Amino acid sequence: MTRAARIGIVGAGPGGTALALALTDRGVDPRDVVLYDKARFPRGKLCGGGVTFRGTQLLDRWIGPLEGGLVTDALEFRSALGSLPVKERGPQRVYDRGLLDHALVETCRRRGIEVREECAISAVEPGPGRWRLVHRGGVESHRWTIGADGANGLCRRASGLPGGLTGRLVEAVYEPVSASPRPDTLIFDFDPILDGIPGYAWVFPYVSPDHDGVLYKIGVMDGRGRVPGDVLRRWTDAFAERCGYRRLDARIAGWPERYFDVGVRGARPGLLLVGEALGIDALLGEGIAPALWISEYAAGRLRSALDAGVDRVEGYEQGLLWSEEGRNLWFQARLADRLYGPNPRRWLRVLFGMPHLHALAAGGQDAYGRLVHHVPWLVAGHAWTVLRHGLPSDGPVPGWQPTVAERPSME
Repeated sequence: MTRAARIGIVGAGPGGTALALALTDRGVDPRDVVLYDKARFPRGKLCGGGVTFRGTQLLDRWIGPLEGGLVTDALEFRSALGSLPVKERGPQRVYDRGLLDHALVETCRRRGIEVREECAISAVEPGPGRWRLVHRGGVESHRWTIGADGANGLCRRASGLPGGLTGRLVEAVYEPVSASPRPDTLIFDFDPILDGIPGYAWVFPYVSPDHDGVLYKIGVMDGRGRVPGDVLRRWTDAFAERCGYRRLDARIAGWPERYFDVGVRGARPGLLLVGEALGIDALLGEGIAPALWISEYAAGRLRSALDAGVDRVEGYEQGLLWSEEGRNLWFQARLADRLYGPNPRRWLRVLFGMPHLHALAAGGQDAYGRLVHHVPWLVAGHAWTVLRHGLPSDGPVPGWQPTVAERPSME
């Protein structure tokens, strides 16, 4: 008789595979876990592919450095107001998502976890005591269903649970023409804010499996989901041209992202949401590292529920908020509220003008997205700056020229 898996994970991206691996780390029998995904691996996947040190820690445990990726040693926040170099505590990596996802899936297989490729789930339905997964092969149910199928996936929609803001990202691959490429640095540019886009642009080095040499992924995030996609695409092309890059992709693709905040909910009896289905970093849209850490947390809570023989995880969201990653995701959401909120230019001036933050970024003792324990010191530094120099202006930046002719409204 075939053993029935107790845990069905919908989505075999970083969130789903990390949960499967973290469960087996905790002694769960691999035969009790099955991963479903509509794709066949390796697959193409839209994503900047950058993994900061907060994520490489976990990836090193499961797969280590992968051939075909890049190791970078710096972050740089920049805008027309200046530059904020950030020295990370450890390595950052940039991967083609097809390569990364395939490596995680193969690691799951080596551990004996079943991976069902090309198995699209067409419906997720609540049933008596269990959730039903409908696919072309029939209907299955597991003691626990895990939604790791993305920001607007079936599990998130079927759960009926409140989620965070949903934004939009667009991206394409470019080659340098007149640019001075920096393959060792992840660049985050906040000039979109000056054009009325509540988000940032990125320039990430990229090694394509189909191209020799280093290319660059360039895109822009709308962190509030307010700007039409065609405006974001025009902005991206204009920004890339201004920086000295030429687009190679035939089109600029886009996808939605859901951002983590305190109002997000991710648990119902027999169902947990992880990864992008629960929420990602609201400030920079970093998804891979938070997905890994959320799954690491969820695995511990799920193992406890399995041991107790219960079908619910009480305080799932509150427990996450007390964890290191949860506290930092909360802090990132607070920063996003300010930079992408009603007075964005004022907070942009704070970001690039606070000596305490510059000193912290240059110290190399912390990782990006792990700053919540510095909040009292940063608040005190901001208060001292305001007392000495007054509140920064929210007025226009002198000399700034719009990147595109049509400027979206921040209202």
